[in-house]
Amino acid sequence: MRKKTSQDERIIEKNITQRCGGYSYRVRMTVCGVRSDENFDSLHDARAFRDRKRADLALDPTMKLVLQSKSAKRAISQMTLAVLLNRYLREVTPLKKDKRAETHRINKLLRFPIAALSIQMIDRFSLASFLSTGKTEGWSSSTARKYLMLISAVFTAASKKWGLALTNPIGTIEIPSNGIARSRRLLPGEYDAMLESLKHCRNKYVSTLFIVAVETAARRGELLKLQWKDVDLVTGTALLKDTKNSEDRKIPLSSLARSILKDLPRSDCDHVFPIKEYQVRSAFEVAQHRARKHYEKRCALSGVTPDSQFLVDLRFHDLRREGTTRLFERGFDLMEVAAVTGHKTLGMLKRYTNLRAEDLAKKLI
Repeated sequence: MRKKTSQDERIIEKNITQRCGGYSYRVRMTVCGVRSDENFDSLHDARAFRDRKRADLALDPTMKLVLQSKSAKRAISQMTLAVLLNRYLREVTPLKKDKRAETHRINKLLRFPIAALSIQMIDRFSLASFLSTGKTEGWSSSTARKYLMLISAVFTAASKKWGLALTNPIGTIEIPSNGIARSRRLLPGEYDAMLESLKHCRNKYVSTLFIVAVETAARRGELLKLQWKDVDLVTGTALLKDTKNSEDRKIPLSSLARSILKDLPRSDCDHVFPIKEYQVRSAFEVAQHRARKHYEKRCALSGVTPDSQFLVDLRFHDLRREGTTRLFERGFDLMEVAAVTGHKTLGMLKRYTNLRAEDLAKKLI
């Protein structure tokens, strides 16, 4: 039995109906917003009209584009942010230098409710809700900014690389600032305390890495990539390759750095420091905790109140700031320091410099 469309019509086949008890056939079609409604005396004529209409639409370039556009919009409406994030993770992230950090950030973002939303529903309200959730997790303004910039980059890639007709929603909200620049330097006594603690680590390269990091102001990743063939102990230089800004950089080695590297045992591999980043991170945290405990114990024996900031919240990257500032304190000018550290702008170099007012005051005497 054929389905009935109304009390006096029944469906014959797609787009064709017939009045009950009648002999005429009705063709009703709506394609790209254009409605057709025609009656025919025979089913043959009705079919011919319907099929010709479809063929005309298929051959019409303009209508074809309209159909494709509608199809694309329909596909976009069913696409979630998670779909874009996963594609970005597969195709774009692997090409970046900070791919490990971005991979971690994307995987974390995928766990938020916003990832399950249709990309057409990503607006200032859903983004505000996302930021509110992040705030409850203790995000700093810098962290919130990084997540928003990631979402913005994903939408940009979807539009420019993948041809999706999307509007970047990040433009509808205010982007948090980077926050207050970190200014942590080694406090008096921390260098010796950390070095002594690091010497007790199972990996004997960590303590040497600590010294060289301060002496050269180089990034951890740059030093871990350093190979012996790029170290010239005669001229006192080292060539850092594959740096953060994608440019090779030759840096000077202090007399201490040269002496340390000269006595450093060579491993079977070509790297000066045959150790992984996660091992450095773990060893640094353990050494800091151990050094703090020893410090507190000495204070207790001496009846002195421990300094709440001593050996607390110290990160390996702070050694780059320490090394950069020491270069200024040694008399290096701005251009010389920038040549060593690789900073391209004064603003970035300033973030890595923390000259002590006490030291500056001595120059005024």
